[in-house]
Amino acid sequence: MCRKLQRNNINLSDINYVLLTHAHDDHAGFLNEVLEGTNAKLVLHEKAVERLQIGHNLWIGGCPNLTAKIFVVGMGLFGKGRHKYPIVTIPKNAIIWDTKTQPFEEIGIPLHLIALPGHTADSIGVICEDDSIFCGDAAMNQFPSIHRNIIWIENIEEYRKSWDRMISAKTKYIYPSHGKPFMSRDLEKYRNELERIKIRKVKSP
Repeated sequence: MCRKLQRNNINLSDINYVLLTHAHDDHAGFLNEVLEGTNAKLVLHEKAVERLQIGHNLWIGGCPNLTAKIFVVGMGLFGKGRHKYPIVTIPKNAIIWDTKTQPFEEIGIPLHLIALPGHTADSIGVICEDDSIFCGDAAMNQFPSIHRNIIWIENIEEYRKSWDRMISAKTKYIYPSHGKPFMSRDLEKYRNELERIKIRKVKSP
């Protein structure tokens, strides 16, 4: 991870804040490394605190379609299905978001936090002044995603509400954690597809 930062001319000392969109292995797996190498403040949902002490993804919910289920099950067959990560020690200077305040705006940084539960209960994103939303895993734009859906959903009702929340924000662009940015109008285009989703359970490894 540090080598990737260096290739983009980013030093750990340049990082002032780390926004954790949710406590999953592919997002939190490097957190300790980053926090130990910088004085950055960790910003996270209050529900992420307990999850980070577990050290693995929770097997709540399931996949929104058969393609996603085959992909998830396949990861398990190739030894990548446990989704474990090092337990994260929450720094004393962490900003634990209660979904009611706006910690960035309060100090003059034009970033608006937005709760985006559904993929996980602790999922959050950020609305930027350049007319975009960094949405974490509230949406996805690469295989095996279909219609911009993420491939794992803990709570489909909350997930639908989070899409509605992003649509209501009236931004132009969506930046997902997985895949290339896309136009926000895609959420409106595919919103009705969420109503057809039936969650497919997957056995925990």
